[in-house]
Amino acid sequence: MKELERKEYFYHGAECVDSENRIFTVLSIDSLIDSFAGEKCGETISEFSKNNDFAFYGSGWQSWGFGGEIDAGKYQKKYFPIVPQWKQYFTVPGKLPKKLSSKKMLVGSFFMYLRWNVNGKNFYIAVASTGNISGLLPPVNFYVDRTRREISCTVYSDGKTWHEGDKIAELAIFSVRDFFELRKITQELFVTDSAERFGSLDFLNTTPYKNKITLGGWESWYNHYADINNELIKVDLESLSHTENLIKTHFLDSKKPCVFQVDDGWEIALGDWDARLSRFPNGMTSLASSISDKGYIPGLWIAPFIIDWRSEFAKNHRDWILCDKKGRPIAAGLNPLWGGTFGKNQPSLPYSYFCFDLSRDEVLEYLDSLMEKVVNEWGFRYIKLDFLFAGMIYGEFKNGGAAYEWYDRAVKVLTKRKNNQKGDKVAYLGCGMPFESSFKSLPLSRIGPDTKETWDVAWMKNANFPSRTSAFLNMQSTLGHAFWNQCVYINDPDVVFLRYENISLNDKEKILIALVNYLFASQIMHSDDPVHFDAEKEGALTKKIESLYKLFEFEDFGVENRNSTSYFIFSKSKYSSDSKYTGFINLSNESINIERRELISRFREKTENLENVIEYGNRNGEIFTFEPHSISIYERK
Repeated sequence: MKELERKEYFYHGAECVDSENRIFTVLSIDSLIDSFAGEKCGETISEFSKNNDFAFYGSGWQSWGFGGEIDAGKYQKKYFPIVPQWKQYFTVPGKLPKKLSSKKMLVGSFFMYLRWNVNGKNFYIAVASTGNISGLLPPVNFYVDRTRREISCTVYSDGKTWHEGDKIAELAIFSVRDFFELRKITQELFVTDSAERFGSLDFLNTTPYKNKITLGGWESWYNHYADINNELIKVDLESLSHTENLIKTHFLDSKKPCVFQVDDGWEIALGDWDARLSRFPNGMTSLASSISDKGYIPGLWIAPFIIDWRSEFAKNHRDWILCDKKGRPIAAGLNPLWGGTFGKNQPSLPYSYFCFDLSRDEVLEYLDSLMEKVVNEWGFRYIKLDFLFAGMIYGEFKNGGAAYEWYDRAVKVLTKRKNNQKGDKVAYLGCGMPFESSFKSLPLSRIGPDTKETWDVAWMKNANFPSRTSAFLNMQSTLGHAFWNQCVYINDPDVVFLRYENISLNDKEKILIALVNYLFASQIMHSDDPVHFDAEKEGALTKKIESLYKLFEFEDFGVENRNSTSYFIFSKSKYSSDSKYTGFINLSNESINIERRELISRFREKTENLENVIEYGNRNGEIFTFEPHSISIYERK
């Protein structure tokens, strides 16, 4: 029986340039079961796993992609391309081999697992791509065929020139039985030195615990979106310390480091990265200074790889924009604010924006000068680098080669300033970010689609858009990537909502989001209006959230899918005599009944009494009923 197996794959043959994603191996699921389901799990597990389907976890190739489990017998739903440009957000770049594109497949990137539940006991087989921990290899994608019970492993290597003996990929394959074991091995694989991996974020850390980083603050996006100006930001900045909002109670009152991030809307245009003087007449240096003077770490949103065709910068650097073989600019995505409709101001579909050819040295020089301005001239120290996936789009690069090679070079340039000229530390948040290719340079990452002030967006859901902005999809990915937290990345789950204006989420959903972000990720960002703070309703909800945060401060929670929209949660304190917790999360639109024995099955010691800490539902004898869009947690007594 194997605990963990590492495999390396090499190229053999004459010099070759890839024209499509390369299949480098095909793994038999039943052979993996034979290798990993020995005495550790027993013959019953082995036999059951071979004769039954599995739940599938696969991360998206970039951080806006879905990252959670797909139920046994199910597949990811096919996107109805109502907005063709959005396929860039979740579709693995490059050309997929025909033998894979013609079949119905489960698709994941970087890290995947299969999970079977046998008589209440879990058996996971995990496959992780580990080649980019210390080296530079093309990102790995997994295509799982339920019928043939095979995993086709590919690399996005279009344009790569291979030579005899070149290393293609490295995989780690292992089996575990529970969440904490999964996280432990994941941490051992990806974190050889915690201080080296996450040390650059120490100055933002809000906890005194060894080997744990948590951080957060306020951002302008979900209050104002792109409609910001100097006066709005100034009033927000002033008001945060004068009302009992989450930023004050969670950060300021205890003198924790706190970010104040200015989001999209400050710039002239994509590409013209200077202050829009009609909105910020005093410029960006003054803005960053005013934030620092209030005791916050000044943060700024920027999307360095994308460009609006209408911008002055784009007009002056048409040759810097990535094109296809026919010389047509490649659309990176769609945004009505970032692209024209048609004609000379739009060379692609309406409202498209575009991306740089990162193989050009002059583009790298430009990016370097841009970050010099942001960090050392203006003085921002928390930089949100957004829409980074655009740097991995394949096109007709001026200097040939593969996208991942140019992307790696460019991201290293963007993040090379670990300190500003004054010696103060600088941190970077990756968003819309290719997970595997960003591993070394961006330890702080968004790990799911943007959240929203509403539970879901019906028309996007009906189109099966897997990167849509919604609280529901955001929660799925935050929970799905929970075992990565403090291991692969410091997970940023997006913001917590506690307000009562301009929002359709109810208190039950707000508490769910606030607790999932706190228990299963490591950044608490807030974006509510601090000026029009509702002292009665919002103040009461803030106190409730803070009391729960304090209660669970020293608890380590795990999560296990019951299915793709419901989860058992449990505290690691079950291994000691301290207080112990169990609970349930229901993201579905229907109430769910759970037997008491299931709810307490993760406790090692028997318990007779469960005292509710927070409960959305009711109990009828041995049956617990959990409401839609809720979290319930119980203490073992």
